[in-house]
Amino acid sequence: MNRSFEGLRGIAALFIVVHHMFCAWPHPLSANAYLAVDLFFVLSGFVISSACGPQLSNLASLRTFMIRRIGRLWPTHIATTVLALIVARHLPAFGEALALATMSQGLNVFQAGIGNPVSWSASDEMYVYFVFGAGCILMRGRTRMVVFAALGLTAWALAAWIEIDRACLLQGGCLSKLVHQFGWLRCIAGFFIGALIYEFRDRLIAWVSHSVFQVTAFSAALFLLISADVLPGSALTAPLTFGALIGALISDRGPVSHILQTPAAQYLGKVSYPLYLAHGVMLPLVVSMPADVGFADQLVTYALFLFWAFAAAHVLHNYVEVPFRNRFNAWSQMLSHATSSQVPQR
Repeated sequence: MNRSFEGLRGIAALFIVVHHMFCAWPHPLSANAYLAVDLFFVLSGFVISSACGPQLSNLASLRTFMIRRIGRLWPTHIATTVLALIVARHLPAFGEALALATMSQGLNVFQAGIGNPVSWSASDEMYVYFVFGAGCILMRGRTRMVVFAALGLTAWALAAWIEIDRACLLQGGCLSKLVHQFGWLRCIAGFFIGALIYEFRDRLIAWVSHSVFQVTAFSAALFLLISADVLPGSALTAPLTFGALIGALISDRGPVSHILQTPAAQYLGKVSYPLYLAHGVMLPLVVSMPADVGFADQLVTYALFLFWAFAAAHVLHNYVEVPFRNRFNAWSQMLSHATSSQVPQR
């Protein structure tokens, strides 16, 4: 396992939590942290390609892959969705409940978010997994790389076109509106750019893993997360900027890797998915806070929000995410063995 990627995933989750924590009282340093979602997508594309791509060769392996992916995302999604609905005191209609159960709520099904307001990205990623898996069993070598590149760059271009048409170059916040509607373009763009980086990893590692490039790529990513709002259109470069950072961390060595391998960063990485979803449960309450409250009240709100996010993430990780992931993995392995035992022996 690349420990740098684990730490990077945790830092990305923390950026998003902080971004939403300041929704009621915006802060310049957190205004662009929504772009950390795009970092998630690119990182996921690389990691999934590395861990699962070589094993995807037929329909049986695709089934195993999808069962494991569902086991990774679905249980925590359902748990936090139920909590979010309780907090919002909302009983979903049949169509909403069906979308939430099938994790399709992020696929332009509804005008606004339903359930957990941040779960749209997990929804999009679930279905991109299937597209990726199908691509792996249908294509090999150069054909696969060309198709992945076409998917990633086309989605990126469409996302940019939609946002430019919405005048984001003048108003700022490029990509921030692509969530419940057209957020899947961000997911496809980031994921397949990450997958493409994996395909070229052997050619890249010789020069992008140098300490100078690593520090430069990390600085560029951090600069984008901090200052995209004052540089019109720079947010549109997020998938490529984060792709450069991930390429620089492939070797799992170097000054930035050392930071990401610290115990704190590794813990954040371990609980990143439940942390991301858990903080969304209380997000409506934070957003609805009055803008004119005193500084002391703001600090109390921040403290309670962070306490909830990390406490819930810890509980979800230990009692939902890991146990159910293990069960789904065992189920996929059992089905795989059952399938192989039915193959006639020569």
